[in-house]
Amino acid sequence: KDKDQLMTLYSAACAVTPETDAKLKELKKLIAQKVQNPSKTKSGTSNRKILVFTAFSDTATYLFNSLKDWARSEMGIHIALVTGGGNNKTTFGETEFNRILTNFSPLSKHRERIPSMSQEAEIDLLIATDCISEGQNLQDCDYLVNYDIHWNPVRIIQRFGRIDRIGSVNKAVQLVNFWPTDDLNKYINLKHRVEARMALVDIAATFDDNILKNDELEELIQDDLRYRDKQLMKLKEEVLDLEDLDDNVSLTEFTLDDFRTDLLKYLKSNEKQLQDAPLGLYTVVPPDPEYKTIHPGVLFCLKQRNIVSHEEASKINPLAPYFLVYLLADGNLRFSFAQPKQILEMYRLLCSGKTLPYESLCRLFDEETHHGSEMKTYSHLLSKALDSIFITFRKRLGSHLQQGRGALLPTKQAQVQESSEFELITWLVIQKDLK
Repeated sequence: KDKDQLMTLYSAACAVTPETDAKLKELKKLIAQKVQNPSKTKSGTSNRKILVFTAFSDTATYLFNSLKDWARSEMGIHIALVTGGGNNKTTFGETEFNRILTNFSPLSKHRERIPSMSQEAEIDLLIATDCISEGQNLQDCDYLVNYDIHWNPVRIIQRFGRIDRIGSVNKAVQLVNFWPTDDLNKYINLKHRVEARMALVDIAATFDDNILKNDELEELIQDDLRYRDKQLMKLKEEVLDLEDLDDNVSLTEFTLDDFRTDLLKYLKSNEKQLQDAPLGLYTVVPPDPEYKTIHPGVLFCLKQRNIVSHEEASKINPLAPYFLVYLLADGNLRFSFAQPKQILEMYRLLCSGKTLPYESLCRLFDEETHHGSEMKTYSHLLSKALDSIFITFRKRLGSHLQQGRGALLPTKQAQVQESSEFELITWLVIQKDLK
């Protein structure tokens, strides 16, 4: 019976060829429209560049092979393919990963500084997997197509972030999504049930003592799925900011190496001073008027006590046992511990290179708190920060269970619970000067 079902699916798939593929036909229509009616950059030059993302290398290869001859002969553009497996192809230049990206985005990649590369032509159509969904500056392009929708909305926004970057030569950038079905609700509900069931089966099959009861696990998993599905539904109607997708951001998707480098340099220069410093140090700084995401509030750095295994805890929080949280002055959460990069960037922007305190702000803080004797406002914000850690940790447990069939929950000792103890390492108050 299973063989019959699989054969039916196989036969249906074999019947789809590049000549009968309606989705491929729609993609060709989008490409043709872009090439024949290019947008104008800020300097007035024509822009024909298109970046097509797909989650699977097989799909990317299929698209390249199906579009290559058509793109060259009918559209008159160069096309390239990059995948994580190294199966790179191009109709112009070398097939090396960075060379392809440089030929696709020569301005942002400063191709003119590389004499060994041809300056005569460019790649206008790039097909790629998520191997370039982060860490690449491709803002010469202003048109991105998601040929399939990644299950995590954050990854979709990260893809868009390759072209929606500071320094873009374009007046506007456009995102086009191919959705899996006209009725997205039906697709989401089916995927929801399958993923939740798989996660529960995987946990039950380990024969370990479950640190959470089955009903708690199911609630945890379904809460995360519902949250993620709402993001997908919202994304279909509007382009979201990455900062709006807070709780599902995977910490492993961001590199913190540049912050670690700065920290090591500072540690070497101030080792004795840091060793002698007490816990709970704080200062007051003004928000930077150039950055609209920074508002009055508090950045807390907390440390969880009595963690037995940092390795286990790092499955959910790679900064374990430390947690960074940014709360606005009204008590609303701005960035959770799932967004360390944003918080560290704020620390760097507001504090790096500052050797003297903002005296007027410190005096204002002292007046408001009666020289530290009336700390009710900040105690309330600290309580809110702890609540956010508990909530976000539970959501990330659900996400972790669905990352793969081998995912396991960390042991109870490595989890954050309401009974967990924290100590305040430092806190940074962001406050406007009333003057």
